[in-house]
Amino acid sequence: MEFEKTKYCVHCGEKVSADAEKCVHCGEWLKENSVSRNHTSYRYTSQRVMDEENKDLGDVPNENVGDNSVNPSNNSNNANMNNKGAVTEYSKILPIRRLLLLMLLTLGVYSLYWIYKTNCYLKDDLGKDVSPGLRTFLMIIPIANIIIFYQTLEDMNQFIKQERIETYSSGLNILIWFFIPFAGFWVYINVQESINEFWRIKESNLPIRREFSSSEIVVMALGAIIWVFYYILIIFASILGSMSGV
Repeated sequence: MEFEKTKYCVHCGEKVSADAEKCVHCGEWLKENSVSRNHTSYRYTSQRVMDEENKDLGDVPNENVGDNSVNPSNNSNNANMNNKGAVTEYSKILPIRRLLLLMLLTLGVYSLYWIYKTNCYLKDDLGKDVSPGLRTFLMIIPIANIIIFYQTLEDMNQFIKQERIETYSSGLNILIWFFIPFAGFWVYINVQESINEFWRIKESNLPIRREFSSSEIVVMALGAIIWVFYYILIIFASILGSMSGV
């Protein structure tokens, strides 16, 4: 009996035909060699696909259950599934399109949340002795914000360099961020690209969150409120101006 040759989608982890150019599950295009900039493949495989493979291969003996040597990625994926098979943990990768949208919708306020989350990752996941709350607070203070932003970029940069990933220049990005305000979004995007490659290596078994998280929705709601007040002020100023001109 001849079996159909298959491969796994590098975006959602589902099984597709070996010659497929587009994933029938998530709709993403599949390149011939879908690898990250550091040539490390994204190897997330969904639990449903693994269950199907295990069913095809037959039951695994009980003594192999929990043995990392049998399937190292299997235990990692199980850690991200609840009893109903739903994904409960995502990679810390932040898609660039989502970052840009969050920046625009919040008039740049999301940058403060970005600083907070990045420092949380430094402290909780990478073991760096930092205070996310203090650093975020200092970002609203002139001069101090330059120092804190640089230190955050440099702290993250050190971990990225350890993985031999093409990375950014902390000093150059700070200069662009400070002297060219309208290019601030570009700085965050440039830095996030390298950070994404870092997490792609460290969490290659985790899926990427495509939808907005609850915390991001809250930040966008605050940004929307700021937009509303901004336009109210403009309208109010226009009314006062027309009344004074009468």
